[in-house]
Amino acid sequence: MQTKNRDMQGFAVLLIALVAGGYLLLRNTAPAVSYTIAGPSPTSTTGKSSWQEVIQNQLVNGATLIPTHDLPEASFAPPTLPPVTGTPILLQPGQVFQGTTPTATRYIPITPTRPGPTSVPSPTGQVVVSAKNNPNLGQFSPPAEVAPLSMDPRDHFWFKRPVDSSANSVSLQYYPYGSDGPQNVWRVHHGIDMPNPIGKEVRAAGPGRVVWAADNYIWMENGRVTDAAYTYGNVVIIEHDFGYQGQPVFTLYAHLAVILAQINQHVDTGDIVGLSGESGVVSGPHVHFEVRVGKNLYYNTRNPILWMAPYLDRGVIAGKIIYRDGKQVEDATVELWQRGRVVDTTTTYVRTKPPSPGISTGHVNSDDVWGENFVFGDVVAGDYQVVVTVGGLKLSRDINVRPATTTFIDLGQAPIGLSAPSTPTDSPTIAP
Repeated sequence: MQTKNRDMQGFAVLLIALVAGGYLLLRNTAPAVSYTIAGPSPTSTTGKSSWQEVIQNQLVNGATLIPTHDLPEASFAPPTLPPVTGTPILLQPGQVFQGTTPTATRYIPITPTRPGPTSVPSPTGQVVVSAKNNPNLGQFSPPAEVAPLSMDPRDHFWFKRPVDSSANSVSLQYYPYGSDGPQNVWRVHHGIDMPNPIGKEVRAAGPGRVVWAADNYIWMENGRVTDAAYTYGNVVIIEHDFGYQGQPVFTLYAHLAVILAQINQHVDTGDIVGLSGESGVVSGPHVHFEVRVGKNLYYNTRNPILWMAPYLDRGVIAGKIIYRDGKQVEDATVELWQRGRVVDTTTTYVRTKPPSPGISTGHVNSDDVWGENFVFGDVVAGDYQVVVTVGGLKLSRDINVRPATTTFIDLGQAPIGLSAPSTPTDSPTIAP
């Protein structure tokens, strides 16, 4: 009996040990884990019974916001400048902001029969030339032209006009260079005349040195008189800083009321050398202007129209007409036609003129390049017809005048040739 009790006690102890061991094993295999999640404490909201607040909560506060997205930022590229080369130079404001002058398009006509010019130094500086005007009559000058000007290499428009555009800067049409006047009784004109009242400023046509500034003009070389013209009255003569084909160039200003320059004085283009007047032998106040090439002599003049810059958008016509025997036609009337009417007239040069009482023989020269014997100045650019009648024969040519350029025209040969008297070699007393 005791043995049976002991067996039951042993079995109970064993069972308890197994239960305890199983419990410990189960606890070590899956330990208990607890988590804590933080969150806002719930709050109680008092309900709203007002119908306005209900609508607001549903329609406004409860509305879903429309989603938006940010646009991508545009890539920014800072501007770059070309690399600076050379040594930086500090400029003053006056050196940076300067006026400009428009430049005309270069045009060189192809004329294979004409000789090319000899390279010569060009005059320096720029001056403006404007047409005549009369403000009292409501007239005003056109835009200025620039001198010196040589669009065609054969041209030499190096001089400004000796009279301002506020006065009269156009020469007499009926007494041009190389003419002996409307009635053929005047001395052959070796320059051009610009009628102006007494007292208008007369300006240097180009830079140079004054070689004469006095009355009773007498020019001496090597101790002898080579040129004289008391009838010119007060005269200023300038030898210019530039030459032409290796020869010196002179300009002469005559019949001045007052001389405002001195011998050996250097003047720049536009400097005042005197005032217009009627000194000497004249029929009215004007400025007599000459261009002399080679020597300061009466017989070395050239047509000033071929040396003064034309007005803006205007050109010059230089022409020639000869007889069949090769002699040039003298004192023939040349007409310039446009749209069926005459717009200008001139005459061919009088090369020789028989002496007569009180009138000296006159001899004028053609341009060294053009070889012309008549000229039209300040012709508005466009199409024209040049007409001349000699010995009953009418000769005409169509011509296109281009601005800032001399247009040359050869009218051909007239049917009659006359022998011209020889040119005297003495130095006569000269009147304008």
